[in-house]
Amino acid sequence: MSNSDNGGTLIGLIWLVTIGISIGSGIMAWNWIEPDSFFGAIGFLIVWGILSRIGHFLAMGLAALLGGMD
Repeated sequence: MSNSDNGGTLIGLIWLVTIGISIGSGIMAWNWIEPDSFFGAIGFLIVWGILSRIGHFLAMGLAALLGGMD
């Protein structure tokens, strides 16, 4: 397998992980906040954004570590 094939595989994996983090953090935020009002929904969106940002930061750091290994 050539180096460009490995890069394409890594990009595909990053996309799958990104989608998983977005959905997973949304479910976690919903279960934690359980919005039942307008302000609850605003809180849910804020928590979802924070959890998603943390998850993406960790995943991209891991991808950088794995991508740097040759």
